[in-house]
Amino acid sequence: MRNLLYIITAMVISLSACKTKPNAHKPAPSGKAGVMVIVMNDSVKKSEGGKMIWDIMVQPMIGLPQEEPMFDASVIPYRSFSDFMKTYRNIVIVEVGAKVKEEGIKFYKETWARDQALVKVFAKDTSSLKLQIEENELKLVGFFTKAERDRLNKFYTKTFSKEMTDLMKENYDYVINVPREFSLRKRNDEVLWMSHETASSSLGVITYQIDYVGEGSFSKEYLLNKRYEMLKAQVPGPSEGSYMTTEPKFPVSYQVINTPNDKNVIELRGLWRVEGDMMGGPFISYSHLNKETNKITVTEGYAYNPTKPNKRNMMRQLEAVLRTYKPIKKATETATK
Repeated sequence: MRNLLYIITAMVISLSACKTKPNAHKPAPSGKAGVMVIVMNDSVKKSEGGKMIWDIMVQPMIGLPQEEPMFDASVIPYRSFSDFMKTYRNIVIVEVGAKVKEEGIKFYKETWARDQALVKVFAKDTSSLKLQIEENELKLVGFFTKAERDRLNKFYTKTFSKEMTDLMKENYDYVINVPREFSLRKRNDEVLWMSHETASSSLGVITYQIDYVGEGSFSKEYLLNKRYEMLKAQVPGPSEGSYMTTEPKFPVSYQVINTPNDKNVIELRGLWRVEGDMMGGPFISYSHLNKETNKITVTEGYAYNPTKPNKRNMMRQLEAVLRTYKPIKKATETATK
């Protein structure tokens, strides 16, 4: 299903292709994060195109230890599409039949609710539907993936820990909006480690800097080697001599992406584990080049939840946090200009 391209595609979809309606007096979107409603009649649902829509929306999300669908999708017929369901955060409406005057796929934002993502698919027959889905698969998944991320980005832009942000401002040339419930785990000249711990789960953010040594500094091998060195030295596990590292038996995905405040950022997704212990889970890492200091800034997030396989939303939260990365200029730099 070409999973590795979805994140890139989500970022390059032109917003001008979407139709946004004024959101005054509109309700907040209903349904939990990742929930999607697909509206199509039974005959369409059983067709190849209908099955294809379902398959691409529930395919496994990349970088998780257990399979979890990209979206928690439900298919309902038109007769069940109530006013309440019109406020769901992610909706796909499929119209197939001779009454369709213009075939195509249209993208909308905030039609019936704030921050809502809506796609309408128009086709004169099921053969045409199948062709349209094949041609627009990446756009469809990318549109809803970006919508999920944008909702979280909007939240973390307004709601974050001032204490953690101030720590970064004091010691680094960048900030990220760490959630309020995060607390400091470790802080020294090498690393800043923050996390949110519960009785059964953990969400963590780790930031550090490594040397930029020219060509090859952004290769997967170099970044993973430096990750190994840093985590072994700075992120101990629960037992004596244990430490966090990268799980070598699971493939690490590598992509070049753009974030709101930086371009050509390296994204790594894979699994972490604790050497000398039984802990493990997914991680996501972003590497940014600072040309002024000749350093690479690495910000990464990890999730731990051994009792349940619901790590998809945890990783989307971490991705949204890491994408708030913003370089800052020190007062001394500003004064000299």
